[in-house]
Amino acid sequence: MPIVYAQQEKAVSLYNESVKLFEDGNIDRAIEAIKEAINADPNYPEAYDHLGYILLKKGRVDEAINAFNSALKINPRMRTSKTGIGLALIKKGDLKGAESILKEALILNPYPSMTHYVLGLVYEKLGDYEKAIMHYKEGIKTYKVRIGKE
Repeated sequence: MPIVYAQQEKAVSLYNESVKLFEDGNIDRAIEAIKEAINADPNYPEAYDHLGYILLKKGRVDEAINAFNSALKINPRMRTSKTGIGLALIKKGDLKGAESILKEALILNPYPSMTHYVLGLVYEKLGDYEKAIMHYKEGIKTYKVRIGKE
């Protein structure tokens, strides 16, 4: 049991390092660190989720989708991975696919401000400005609710 705990602890430390590197703009090193975290603990869904967002930033959309799907295999309720897939599908031009997965993410999300924002982007690109505005407004409203609880 102590070996497993040590590996999980190492993975969390590498995850935190990757987040800091990503925030500092050192994207390539952030990818290396998060891959080390995944190697240390292959059952760490947040690591795959983070990798997905880094890969999206690099424009590696298909790889990002694979990373998000890896997170979802471990934790099917990982709303941030569903939102990430939605963003990736927008980049691929699959607006209907993005709409579908983002609606799933909304159901899972108690504070869905980001998901509402991305759904707003989908509807804006589809030319449904009424739905886009509604989701943007809902995103702002749920963001304010979340801030009030922190």
